[in-house]
Amino acid sequence: MDGTQEQDTARGRFRRAAQFLYQYIKRIGKEDTRPMDTEVKASSEVLVEQSSAAQLDLLVETALFNPEQVPGVVRYIHQWLMANEAAEHRMDWALMQVAEAEPDDVAITLLQVAPTCDRAAMAMWTTILLSPWISEEVTPLLINVVGSWPQKNLGTSDGDKTAVFSLTATLVMWKILQGPCCPQILTVYFPRLFVHLLFQTYFSTLYMTEDVHTFWKECQEQHGLSTSPNRFAVQTLKALLCSLHLEHVVVAMEHKRGWDTLLCADTHHYAVGLLAR
Repeated sequence: MDGTQEQDTARGRFRRAAQFLYQYIKRIGKEDTRPMDTEVKASSEVLVEQSSAAQLDLLVETALFNPEQVPGVVRYIHQWLMANEAAEHRMDWALMQVAEAEPDDVAITLLQVAPTCDRAAMAMWTTILLSPWISEEVTPLLINVVGSWPQKNLGTSDGDKTAVFSLTATLVMWKILQGPCCPQILTVYFPRLFVHLLFQTYFSTLYMTEDVHTFWKECQEQHGLSTSPNRFAVQTLKALLCSLHLEHVVVAMEHKRGWDTLLCADTHHYAVGLLAR
């Protein structure tokens, strides 16, 4: 009651921002997010670095008891990170809480909301995969998407059934393999991921649809990639081998022009035999 006018103003701003964020989390998974994006940008208070992280922590407690709210929390974290480039780790606690509770839901939502694996999404993937337990739950899902050419139909707990391109998961894997340390779980799932990438190389050589071409063009522009989808699959395959200290296999294939041979439908079977040997 004895608070200053400045304190009253700050309390009012916090209350309005908290109310807006609560409504946003409830609605973001049930409506088209494009109009909501505009609304969030217009109400800049909800994305202010100093306040929104604390507000989200309060909402996470509620989301843990209501799984349908988890996708909305993940979408909000992604938008917040996009708006606060210099504060990537401010949302780690909230993200880890929902990922531990609903790992598949978090992974599927992240694949849907950021298919081109932007900066914010990669920060979120890195945080998730640093946890051995969460990584063990999420990695098989990513690998299954890699092996589902050209896309896989996935659904979140709030009813979003947006299909995910196989190349989306491959892009995530490639960026993870570029990091300083490879998650230990990839050693366990190496055979499955290796074979899925091998098949993706073949399918992306023979069966390229228009929507895949359009999607890959966006990926190229965002990440500065000059390679085609099938060559990118081979590039990821090489990175996977190198991460497990199998550089001699990569070099041996290069000496025999095996990687180029793998990209031709007529000689693909020969290249696979060469790689097997």
